[in-house]
Amino acid sequence: MENKECEREHLDRLVEDNNCGCEDTEDSMFGCGCDEYPDTSLLDNPDKPEFMASPHFIEGFERYAYLMGIKSIGYTRLAPELMIKDKFIQYPDVIVLTMEIDEKIIETAPGAEAKRLNDLFYKKFGDITCRLSDYLRQNGFATETAHPLEEIVNYSLLGQKAGLGFIGKSNILITPELGPRQKISAIFVSIVNLPIKEAKGDNEHSWIREYCDKCGKCAKACPEKALIQTEGCHGDKEIEFIQELCIGCSKGCTYCIEECPFDQKGYDIIKNRFDRINARKGRKIVKALNRHIK
Repeated sequence: MENKECEREHLDRLVEDNNCGCEDTEDSMFGCGCDEYPDTSLLDNPDKPEFMASPHFIEGFERYAYLMGIKSIGYTRLAPELMIKDKFIQYPDVIVLTMEIDEKIIETAPGAEAKRLNDLFYKKFGDITCRLSDYLRQNGFATETAHPLEEIVNYSLLGQKAGLGFIGKSNILITPELGPRQKISAIFVSIVNLPIKEAKGDNEHSWIREYCDKCGKCAKACPEKALIQTEGCHGDKEIEFIQELCIGCSKGCTYCIEECPFDQKGYDIIKNRFDRINARKGRKIVKALNRHIK
């Protein structure tokens, strides 16, 4: 317990120094490039963990998580393509958590103040993740946390696999609840009967990718040209994300989020518009085929 208190004091000092606690790296692909972040869970893992959780317990856990500020919760199983860091994870079953980015971060222009606010948000989200880990440990389950700053897994892909949303052209997960305005963390847990609801076929949110192919506003909004829009071989738009140019963590930049139609209009409005356009296209195709047949 003494070591954990020291780690918490270390985190507090990092935030006071306006530093997220990690060094930017050129080969960083996701997050801020932080290789390791202290687990601030206050409880140790049980010696003999439980492996089965009742639906009643899962419901209670979710209620507690929402009260703590979590916006959406998904469940999935770890797969090799989700891993970034070569690290052994004892429990492959994963609870995926999202939390809304503070409005002050969105409103603040990139710079030292936006970075300070961004660091505070990451610390808050990391601490909430560890409190939820404590809740699980207190009830007999073993856990390992993945701090939202720590590069263990591809968080956007993890959220997509858990059915929470779909990755847009900006490389950010877009969800019905928050559009692109969220960060993601995870808890690896000994529970083997998590209510995983992964689609056997297409992800129900996969239409987002098609919409993004025709949009490209995030690329136009990026001041550092970290999102490069090009034309594909079939005339479609393609966007390449260049991580080393992104200042999302180093300066708290959120321009790609602010300009995203999913943030400005909302998921449901964009989905209805997308469906209407596709319906009109479908009717035109049917009419053309009928004329051809005649």
